Amino acid sequence: MNQTGPARFVEHVDFSNVEPVSKTIWPGSRYDYVSPGLKRPDLTAAFPDLVARDPAPLQWPYLRKDAPHIWRSDSRSWRNPDIGVLSVDEAVVLYNNAAPMRGARGLEIGCHYGWSTAHLIAAGLDLDVIDPGLGYPDQARDVADSLARVGGPGQAKLWAGFSPSIVPAVRSTRASPWSFAFIDGYHEGRAPRDDAEAVIGLMAEDASVMFHDLISPHVAAGLAHFRASGWNVGLYNTMQIMGIAWRGAARPANHLADSNMPPIAAEHLRGFAMLSRAG
Repeated sequence: MNQTGPARFVEHVDFSNVEPVSKTIWPGSRYDYVSPGLKRPDLTAAFPDLVARDPAPLQWPYLRKDAPHIWRSDSRSWRNPDIGVLSVDEAVVLYNNAAPMRGARGLEIGCHYGWSTAHLIAAGLDLDVIDPGLGYPDQARDVADSLARVGGPGQAKLWAGFSPSIVPAVRSTRASPWSFAFIDGYHEGRAPRDDAEAVIGLMAEDASVMFHDLISPHVAAGLAHFRASGWNVGLYNTMQIMGIAWRGAARPANHLADSNMPPIAAEHLRGFAMLSRAG
């Protein structure tokens, strides 16, 4: 593992004036969903610390509490206990988009405790992983331990540092460009767009770049940067809405949305193509 110094906290963000995206809460029992036709690598055994949570009391305004899928956090995350992970549906979408790039070089910005990372390794990527939390020895050890339990054809090199500043240095460690990237780092302000601007010029000609939490307009600005730069872009109607940009020979995976998933109605997402077929 490579480290660039200890991680630090980001500033507190005041969401008191932000209107929550969900006006209602899913009334039934929550469940996991996998789109028909997609392969699921079941990696739950490698992550026994994932805990199903009730999203109702959580304060982040961009959480789709009216979506029916299980929302989980990692109980090892004692510094930031309310950071969630990809739903099973989202993890499967990520895996199936990365799998065609098996053997190629990939990038992940924001690994938390490695749940999404594990799916990229299972997909066979030769992965660079950037997260400031890897500067904490306990978190770096926990991530490495989880990934060691996953196995799979891919591999990961962990980099403790902040994006976008560390991105060019990580890219320069090897000659090959990235063919796949997953941007799921700091979500507020210009951060997602800054990550997009740092990554876009370092990708291969045949490449895909995915985002998580497009329900946030800040994250959507990152995907919009790829659209403005001539890439194809689209959305998946998952719990937190995933987005993908692609070019060249790359193609997005097909996805059948859960019939109980609420429609995407956010104003800032108008104009993006919908990749999920209605369930």
